[in-house]
Amino acid sequence: MINDVQLRQASIQDAEQLLAWRNDELTRLSSHTQDLIEVAQHQVWLERSLKNTNRKLVIAVYQDEDIGSLRADYDRKKQAWELSWTLAPNYRGRGLAKEMVLVFANSIKDAICAEVKETNLASVRVAEYAGLTFTHQQHQVLFFSRSELCTSQD
Repeated sequence: MINDVQLRQASIQDAEQLLAWRNDELTRLSSHTQDLIEVAQHQVWLERSLKNTNRKLVIAVYQDEDIGSLRADYDRKKQAWELSWTLAPNYRGRGLAKEMVLVFANSIKDAICAEVKETNLASVRVAEYAGLTFTHQQHQVLFFSRSELCTSQD
């Protein structure tokens, strides 16, 4: 299945779809920021994201359908890319999040890390499947990395 998941650069044309995925109730409950995002706020965020050289923002595609988004933000302090992902609600439960995050992680040759809420067991499995190792827990957040560089406990 991994060969079936492709990545493409996100564009401004993805704004409506990205916002719908982001504002999905289960997605919000799994996020650090759980508020509903307004259209204008999202548009500004997306425009800035697309121009930010320290951010990678891609759309995962499976069988010619957009199935989710992935983001990596470069953290200078950790010297690593911090991953974040969202699977489209109608594709949950098929193992596709694991595949899309693995493809994305493999596309980044530098150190990577991710933060996952301890209650988000699906994302814990996704992080592990993508080759990230649990390093520590802080409050209700689990920290994963693919490099010793990411293990600093701030």
